[in-house]
Amino acid sequence: MQSGKRSRRIGNASVKLPPMDVLQRPNWYGTPVNLGELFILKRSGHETTCQLRSHQFGWELRLIVGADDIVQTLVCRSQDQVLSTGEQWKAAMIEKGWT
Repeated sequence: MQSGKRSRRIGNASVKLPPMDVLQRPNWYGTPVNLGELFILKRSGHETTCQLRSHQFGWELRLIVGADDIVQTLVCRSQDQVLSTGEQWKAAMIEKGWT
């Protein structure tokens, strides 16, 4: 995948994605590593974050509300699965009023 602006339609929502290079899966040394965030949304003074972490089988996405309330988690085996899942989760949160 190349760098550049991307967008994808999910239902009636068009999700704008920041430029991203190819995800590089880090070597697994027995402990997950935080690789960054796919998105951060806010609503009523609260914040939700979609964290990307290393995992022995690929990458783990964690949807976190507040400081540490894990709402959803998924282990993804491919870059496409990471991106499409992140887009779906973000679209679902936007539909629920998060911005």
